[in-house]
Amino acid sequence: MPEISVIVPVYNVEKYLRNCLDTILDQTFSDTEIICVNDGSKDKSRDILEEYKHKDSRIKIIDKKNGGLSSARNAGLKIAQGKYISFIDSDDWVESTMLEKLYNSMESLNTDIAICGVHQYDESKKETDNTNLYFNLGYFDKRFDNRAFSYEETLPFLMNVCVMAWNKMYRKSFLDECHAWYPDGYIFEDGPFFFSIFFKTKKVSLVREFLYYYRINRKGSICEKGGLKFLDVIDAVEFMYASVKDLPDFEDIKYTFFRKKVEDIIFRFKHLEKKYQKRFALKLKNECSLGNEELFPPSMVRGKFRYNYFLFSILKTGNINYYELQLLKIKFMYKVVEILYKNEGVYTFKYKSREIKIKKHPKIFDIYYHEDKIHIVIMKKIKCDFGFKFSELEKFSEDD
Repeated sequence: MPEISVIVPVYNVEKYLRNCLDTILDQTFSDTEIICVNDGSKDKSRDILEEYKHKDSRIKIIDKKNGGLSSARNAGLKIAQGKYISFIDSDDWVESTMLEKLYNSMESLNTDIAICGVHQYDESKKETDNTNLYFNLGYFDKRFDNRAFSYEETLPFLMNVCVMAWNKMYRKSFLDECHAWYPDGYIFEDGPFFFSIFFKTKKVSLVREFLYYYRINRKGSICEKGGLKFLDVIDAVEFMYASVKDLPDFEDIKYTFFRKKVEDIIFRFKHLEKKYQKRFALKLKNECSLGNEELFPPSMVRGKFRYNYFLFSILKTGNINYYELQLLKIKFMYKVVEILYKNEGVYTFKYKSREIKIKKHPKIFDIYYHEDKIHIVIMKKIKCDFGFKFSELEKFSEDD
């Protein structure tokens, strides 16, 4: 039996597949089986898989009707024989030492899950970014290095632990004990899968190196366009809520969970095609636990993150026009504060990478942003201010 089963879901990725497979075959750890699940590809992906199968006997091909990423991963899990499981998406690629380093971490510390750092590679810009704390393990301080830990130790930043399937290695027996399975037919499947297993082990380890390359802004990606499947984000939230609601620590993470999932919902709605917006709002109102005010009292959440909560409250009523109007107001205020932000001497106008600064004339009229307030001063005599938290608005920037 192989030590590691690598599961590679494949769907219409002929442009990237060879690069992915080359980096898997080039691993310094070779005791592997490579299960490539052809999920009904319509391009030349199947031919490429056959080509590589003739090159290396470790490659196994499963052919199935198109059922989505969850279905493909489940098909791979069903036949995997390795002691450990690793998922690698077929449009991504990995460092040659990834499997070896994750394997060594799990073997030496006897863990059920090992996690590594991730390079984000922007396909449109051809640039690599390592600054995202979610992907670079930045939320884990040095206390987590070189030892096994449990989810309880991550409670202060639990909602910022990377849930993605592919920067991890899993003990197969542990997944079997958890009856781990991806929610079939849904996108946004990584969170439900990870949450369903993360709370069941006290043995997790880190490899604090960038070993995985995650390709973003790829044409043809399921997340490129906000189609009907974006409604799955509500189902994903429900799957995750089912995993956390009975935890003994639930009250400690309750509002952090609420905030993070509301952000996810608002983000997906922002990128949803208009023709699906009413269906999204109706599903949110009828099927999302976050909208239950007995579970999440407005008095407890409103003041903690008012802008997202405000938009969420409107959205779950189904009043799309009012939602859009309020979103425009918030975006306008974001731009106003961005011009004033942290600089009392000049107005700063930003457009993409360009920045224009215009000197102020405080003797006549001065307006600036300081300590979560917009301050207005006329002729140095008339003064007023009002509160506005720029930090809460950064998610509304044009880069989102």
